[in-house]
Amino acid sequence: MSKRASLSSFSPSAAASTPADGGKVVASQPEEAQASQAAKYPKVTVYLSADEIRTLKLLNIDTGEKVSDICARAIREWLERNGHARTGKLTHNA
Repeated sequence: MSKRASLSSFSPSAAASTPADGGKVVASQPEEAQASQAAKYPKVTVYLSADEIRTLKLLNIDTGEKVSDICARAIREWLERNGHARTGKLTHNA
């Protein structure tokens, strides 16, 4: 059994390389990289039960608040209650 030819071994037909309307094909310019939010907002994974996730999603619908904001506020409040809050570090969306 012989191997199938790779698609890279085929060259495009001349008709396909010239647009029908006489347009010019120009290589696209790479977009400038946007600043990543990852450095500004480090991520954490939290495992919740299906009921807890459903409740969070329903709260999101009812209040219009993002799930990440609800979770961040809950964690911030827990840290403050347990004496781990750091001044100036936990003020996002407060």
